[in-house]
Amino acid sequence: MKERQVMADKTTVSTEEKIREILQGLECILTAHDSCAELTEFKDNRAVIYCGGPCMKCDNRCIEGAIKEQLPDIEVIIQ
Repeated sequence: MKERQVMADKTTVSTEEKIREILQGLECILTAHDSCAELTEFKDNRAVIYCGGPCMKCDNRCIEGAIKEQLPDIEVIIQ
């Protein structure tokens, strides 16, 4: 049982790291639009992303799209 928990914890950490890498890759686009994005919470395949600046209200959904492209099973919530 403990072995499963360790594996789940490693998967969560690696998924969080991957989301952070994706957001870091979008940094130049976000900065160009005077915006920012940060992973604020990750639990049960749900990523809550804080987005500041004009990109928060943008309909392009490029932050969500970039994450879903690499991690399709993740629910992305932009705040």
